[in-house]
Order: sequence, then C-alpha cells, then structure tokens
Amino acid sequence: MASKFPTKEEGNVKLRTRKGHDMTWSCDNLHHGEPITFYCKQHKIPICHKCATKDHQKPCELKDIGDVIFERRGNLEEKQPLIGETKLLLQKVQSKINAVSSSSSKHLETVNNKLQETFADKLKNAKETEVNLIRVINEEADEEIQKINEKREKRIKDCNIDIEKEQITIKERQTRLLSDTKTISDEVTKKINDLTNKIQHALNTMKNIESTITRINQHDETLVNEAPQVLASIDENVSLNFHQDVNDCLDRIQSEVERVTFVEAKVGGECCSRIDGYIGKWELVKSVHIPSFVNKPWVPGLISDDEICVEDAKNHDMYVTNINTQHTQKVIDGVSNMDITSCAPINRNVIVCGKRRWDSKGDRLDGCITLYDRQWKMIRDISIPRNGGFNSVYVNVDRDGRILAAEISQSNIYVINPDNGKIVHTVTMQDKKVLGEIQALSSGDIVVNTGYNKYTVISRSGEEKAVIHCDEWGDSKCRVDKLTDTLFITYRVAGKTYAVDQLSRDGIIQARGIVEYVESDRPFYFSPCLVTPYGNRVVCDGDKLLLYKKTFIL
Repeated sequence: MASKFPTKEEGNVKLRTRKGHDMTWSCDNLHHGEPITFYCKQHKIPICHKCATKDHQKPCELKDIGDVIFERRGNLEEKQPLIGETKLLLQKVQSKINAVSSSSSKHLETVNNKLQETFADKLKNAKETEVNLIRVINEEADEEIQKINEKREKRIKDCNIDIEKEQITIKERQTRLLSDTKTISDEVTKKINDLTNKIQHALNTMKNIESTITRINQHDETLVNEAPQVLASIDENVSLNFHQDVNDCLDRIQSEVERVTFVEAKVGGECCSRIDGYIGKWELVKSVHIPSFVNKPWVPGLISDDEICVEDAKNHDMYVTNINTQHTQKVIDGVSNMDITSCAPINRNVIVCGKRRWDSKGDRLDGCITLYDRQWKMIRDISIPRNGGFNSVYVNVDRDGRILAAEISQSNIYVINPDNGKIVHTVTMQDKKVLGEIQALSSGDIVVNTGYNKYTVISRSGEEKAVIHCDEWGDSKCRVDKLTDTLFITYRVAGKTYAVDQLSRDGIIQARGIVEYVESDRPFYFSPCLVTPYGNRVVCDGDKLLLYKKTFIL
C-alpha cells in the first residue's frame, strides 16, 4: 500500500517531480517514507525503491511507476472513441425506436379508422333498413284501417326488435374487433417500452463509465488502483452488437405490425370480419367432450361459428355439437347405405351435405347432394351426372353462395344454383382427378385434393394455378379460411401425434405445426382442422373437439 509522502514543511526534503507522476505519492511503509518509483507486476502494487530492493527481488518484474501511469492513462484514452461510438449508435437506435413506435401507432390507427368507418356504415345501413321497412309497412297498413293498423303495429314492433338485435350484434362485433386491435397495440407498446428501457439503461451505463474515468484520472493512486476494474466494466458493457440486436427487434415489430389488417367477407350468407394477417400463436382455449354415444367420431365440417357437425362413422348418425354450450344433439338418423362426406352452410337458413351412397344407380348420382334447413329437415336432393362407379360426392360453397360438387375419382367439378338445383357451370381439370375434399377460395379459385398428400389450385376455367405438396403430409386433410384464403393442412406427424400447417393459397408454407395434438384411445376417423368464420380453429382428437384461438405475439 502507498500513502501521502511527507511535505517539506514536515521536515523532509522536497522531491523531484517526474513527467506523468506528481512525486507526492509515497510508500505506506513508515520506515521507508520514499516516493513511489516502481510497480510490481507480480504483486500488482506500486512500491518505492526500498520496497523493490528488499521485498520485490526476482522473479518479481518491476516497471517504472511513471510508465505504468502513462500506459494506463493511454488504455483509458483508447477506450474513449469506443464509448463515443457506442453512444452515437445507442442514440440512433433510440431515434429508430421513436420512429417505429410512431409508425406502428399510425398503422394501427389506420386499421382502427377503417374498422370504425366500416361499422359506422353498417349501423347507418341498419338504420336505413329500419326506416325503409317501416315505410313499406305503413303503405300496406293504409289499405285496411283497423285490421292492418294492428298488423302494422305488430310488424313494426317485430322489425324494431330485429333491427335492434342486428345493431347489438354489429356493436358487439365492433367491440370485439376494437378489443383485438387494443390487445395488439398494448403488446407493441410493451415491447417498445422494454427496448426503450434497455437503451436508456445502456446510455446511463456509458455516462457512469465516463464519469468514473474523469474521476480516477484526477489522482495517480486512484488511476492505478481502479483502472483495471473500469477497463473490465467497459469491455463488459460496451458492445457494438447490442444496437444491432435492438434494430433487428424493431424491424421485427414493424414487420409484424404491418401484417395486421382488417378482413371481411361473406361466409355462409353471413358477413364476417376480424383482425388478422399476422402469423401469431395458436392457443388452446376450450376442449369440448364428444359424448360416448358417438361411437366413432368423424368431423365433416361446420355450419356456423359455434356449431360443428360430428358423424358417427360406425352407424352413420349425424350430430351437431355447439362448442359454446357444449351440447351435442342428433340431427340425422344414420342408414346403412349412406354416410356424409362433407357439409357447409349456404346461408343462414340452408345447409348442403355431400354424401356417399351404395344404392345409387343409372347415369345420375341421386341423393348424393342434399339441402337441409337449420332444423335439419330435408329441402331437396340435387342430382349430378355419374361419370364413374364410386357413388361418392364432395361439396363446398363458393363466395356467391353456389354449391361446388365433385364425384370422387372424376375430373369435373359442378357449380350449382342451390335455389333450383341446376348446374350453371362445369369446371374440368386436365389430367387430374378429384380424390377427396374440394374447397372454394374467395378469389373464385378452387383447392382440390388430387393426391395422397397433394392439393391443386385451379381456376374456374380448369387452369392449374398451383400444386401444393409436402412429403411430410401423409394422410392429410385441407381446409380454407374463406376470409383470408389461407390453407390449413392437417396430417399425422408420428404415431398418435397430429399437426396443422398454415399455407398461403399459392402453396407457400407460412408456419409449421401451428397446432399439435395427440389422438385419444377412442376409435375415430381422421378429421380436418376446421376454420370458423371468426378465425378460430377446431380439431378432433377422437374424444374431444379442441378449440384454438390465435394471439398476436412479438
């Protein structure tokens, strides 16, 4: 250790100063009282001449104290440019944080404005509908005074109730969507705040290091003793890669936010809308048990956002499970010569089912397409030409509410008017056959299962637009999100494990394994991942219907 060297007034001879060393720093040995002249590298301490000759002989390596001071000042000065450069980079990142935060807020504000504008129009249209209906009712009521007036008042009341219900539904949807955008906005704000705090902490650290360097440079003893720790702190805290990590995070935030969009389309005769566009994360939010009287569950489709069709593949009974109430009800008694291949809602009142029948004969497929009302009473059967002997038809509904129907192992897809059952157009594929389900895209194109693990996108003229294939998809099923034209392929991963991949309509895989689940021990028929109109996903593990919801993540 070293102490203050005695001054001339205390009776000692004044010491000669050296460049870079004030010579007032003396040895702490009371018997020496000499100025510090050396630095022992072995023991890492400053010493005087007597210390050097007595206690620090070889193998100690001694350096002139002035050289040590000069060297350590130089080391600290060399770090100054690095500190300055780091401060500039951190300040640039802070600027980018501000820019991305502003950009994200503006984009989400634009989405909100679009949402607000759309729902304002809906409320306005609902109100105009009410006014128009009341006017028509009043005109009819003028024909008969008392009787029609009574009837008019009743209809007005019913009309008001219906419109009020519709307005309530619109407002509830608007509230739900605004809540979704707020959740996304909160997630972005949280991430931005985290980055801001990290940058501020880094800037504060740099300021503290600079302050420490200024302080220790004022005294040689402090400089020599504390410089190694300061240098170590600089090496630990100063990293030029830090700003790049933050920049990458900001770019990811901006990219994910710009994916967010407000989507709207008509599905099953009902206008559906939601906040979508981002990949997000799928979380299991509900499990609905399938009753034991459904011996071998198979899920051919859904008829609303809440109602899932479940067939007993053993005896062909058809059930509907409401995933909100978790109630399962039989709607069709099965027969031995018929089962359901597919189903879809045409509008709020009508459902279409595709069937496989073993008793259909002749040159027409009779009873393989059936329309039902919402109470599952048959409206009519629709017949299409028979081109083979498989007696099995798959159906779906396009954006215009028309039925798409195709016989298995054939190349024709029929576009049918559900109002009269007439074929209005025939789509013929070249060199391909329908080997499973067909799905309509909002663009008008059709996704067709044309192989064991292959799907082909065709236009209404039969032109092949994309072939979607993956060797990992063994026995697979495909469903389409009709609001975004996103495809979801369900397949067996290994053993009892299944997964769902998300793809764009041109076949680009956007995310692998967004949903994974394990089949139960209960016998069941492999089912697709259903896409509800409001964006949820439903899969069947044989024992339960599993409902997944997407959340926004960064």
